[in-house]
Amino acid sequence: MGSYNTRDGPMTVQGNNDKFMVNYEPSSQANMPVEDKSYAWSAHPVSGAIGRYPHMHPNDNYEQPRMLFNKVFSEQDRVDVITNLSGPLSQCRQDIKDRFCAHLIKVDNRLGSEVAKNVGAVLQQAKI
Repeated sequence: MGSYNTRDGPMTVQGNNDKFMVNYEPSSQANMPVEDKSYAWSAHPVSGAIGRYPHMHPNDNYEQPRMLFNKVFSEQDRVDVITNLSGPLSQCRQDIKDRFCAHLIKVDNRLGSEVAKNVGAVLQQAKI
């Protein structure tokens, strides 16, 4: 892994001198960085204690996109989003296609199934 150009900062989109450097996790590439969980947020007394807490809302990560796809989009919007996702995804590695479509299935069965069919994803292979 290369280092980033400090005058640009870590969030630059110009490559930071190493266009293949991955600075996020999880990543499907080998020997990539992992989150250092030793830096926990500490509580600060205010009118109670504040801190970092696990997500407690009943919605999962797929609820809002599911509602968007099923309740907000028109039929033409649904066709368009399937087409728009399928095109670029077809250029990805097989493991990325498989994982991405496994997430789409959790959003909506039609969305995930049609995109998987369009890009040749194998949902049984997906590890998410």
